Amino acid sequence: MDEGILGILAVIAVGAVIVGLILAAPPAPDIEAPGPREAVENPARVVIRGLSEGAEVGVRLRDSLGRILVEKALVFRGGRAEGLLYFDVPGTDEGVLEVFSPSDGRVIARRPVRFPRERGLWVKVFLLDRDGKPFPAVRRIPGTPRVATEALRALLAGPTLIEERAGIWTAAPAGTGLRALSISAGVARVILEVPDPRAPALGLFSAQVRETLLQFPTIAAVEIEYVPR
Repeated sequence: MDEGILGILAVIAVGAVIVGLILAAPPAPDIEAPGPREAVENPARVVIRGLSEGAEVGVRLRDSLGRILVEKALVFRGGRAEGLLYFDVPGTDEGVLEVFSPSDGRVIARRPVRFPRERGLWVKVFLLDRDGKPFPAVRRIPGTPRVATEALRALLAGPTLIEERAGIWTAAPAGTGLRALSISAGVARVILEVPDPRAPALGLFSAQVRETLLQFPTIAAVEIEYVPR
């Protein structure tokens, strides 16, 4: 066969391989929030698009010393994966948000961020251990007079990736939201929005809410109401 034809066939073959690799490569996620070099408050709101329904990714915050401040798994629902990251005190003002594959740890997206100089407060949120018993996890929350409200928001953010790998979980149904919290005469009244107010898992989740709120000396009793979203 003519050498010129062989050369053309070789180029076509190489091109086909390259196209195949491009088509076979998984789509790269798009980080919608935070923006590039944005100052991320605690908790940091993360929004990611670009992957299929039900896909799971890991997200982490690092400071510029390389120290991991938090890792969390997010699942794509309705075209996006969204979550709040309650992170440890950074050692530097600069850092990076990384999106990675939970299966092999491969980083698939990265964005530089900045950290404000705010230490915040430390509270406990009560998740569940392997036996379904309340487990106290520590979270850093922003400095606020509404500490109990922020503690509930941290509880609703769920376990970190490290906690999940240790068997720590939450009975909060996906999409649970805090509608209202009021405290009067030592009684905390909580209204939570859930997909199904009669879901059996809410019994366990109620125990998580009560333990989280009863850590505060101004709260002696907790009343919980579940309403549909």
